[in-house]
Amino acid sequence: MTFDGLTEKTIQTYTALRRFVARHSEGFVFSSIYLFLAFLDTRVKLMATPAWTSGRLVRNHHRLLDFNYYNNEQSRLLQWAIPEGFHRLLGLSIENAYLLQRLLFTWLALFLFHLYLRRWFKPSTSFAGVLFLAAIMPFTHTNDLQESASLLLVTFLLALWAMREHKDTWTTGVFFVGGLNNETMLSLPLVHLFCNWRGWSLRQIAFSLWRTALVSLPMVVAIGFIRYLTRNRPHLGGAWHWPDNLERIGTALTAHPFAQFTEKGLYPFFIFGMLWFFAYWRFKHLPSFMRCSLLMIPFFIFCHLITGIFSEVRQMVPLAFILVPAAFFYLFREEEENKRPSIKTKE
Repeated sequence: MTFDGLTEKTIQTYTALRRFVARHSEGFVFSSIYLFLAFLDTRVKLMATPAWTSGRLVRNHHRLLDFNYYNNEQSRLLQWAIPEGFHRLLGLSIENAYLLQRLLFTWLALFLFHLYLRRWFKPSTSFAGVLFLAAIMPFTHTNDLQESASLLLVTFLLALWAMREHKDTWTTGVFFVGGLNNETMLSLPLVHLFCNWRGWSLRQIAFSLWRTALVSLPMVVAIGFIRYLTRNRPHLGGAWHWPDNLERIGTALTAHPFAQFTEKGLYPFFIFGMLWFFAYWRFKHLPSFMRCSLLMIPFFIFCHLITGIFSEVRQMVPLAFILVPAAFFYLFREEEENKRPSIKTKE
């Protein structure tokens, strides 16, 4: 090939690439930003978790492979199976395999959240929503090794997305995959039930319950079967925390205001701040799907008060996919108003 031919070929390739990027500019621009935000979040997680590099992560991983670990952690299959896959396929160390998992799924959660928000908001507002999520995530990291959190964000969001679009087949699939990673997914069938509620007659109630049961059945069976297999293993942290959580909340409520900087009882409420209020403030004006999602949150919190350690605020992070857009309908309601057709008055 001549020099002129090579130059012409290069120009054509460059032009085609520019056209492709121009057609997908929003995706390229924001996904690149979110990749670096995911890198920073993963770096903060590593800094907050000395157990990651002390050898504890590797020891825990090998115990998980031997099915010799705690019940609740052993049951979260994908949190250790995916890093093991990276370790074998890419030749990464165990620590780096877990880093790759966290980086990949954190980036994917941020980028998908942007696309999810675009159903209701313009790019700049969607960007603001993702930045809020990225801003609070570092404040949820502690010295623990519960590495199902990043994939949970992805599956939780995709399940909400599938239900918003009324795609029951997709919902079932995401439920199932998410259930193999973290049992928090069991809260989402309530959103499906509320979205498909048709009335209070016995027939309507039975139909709504039956439809949600069918969609959720593969996930429930999978989680139940795995928990049955690991039933003889002890539960990490215990499975009954109602009295402890209420005591921590009561202590925080009566503590000096400056003590809230170290108290943990109310930290799950601080992490979203006023968004808790703004999300529900214009409840009746929200899209139907968003109202159904918000109705699930009290049940979500109640269940975590019973079985989870409430101060482990990372458990609340998936609620950002509901609270952020709901609050933004109040904070940026002019966007919704601008979408309404103008009313022409008679001259």
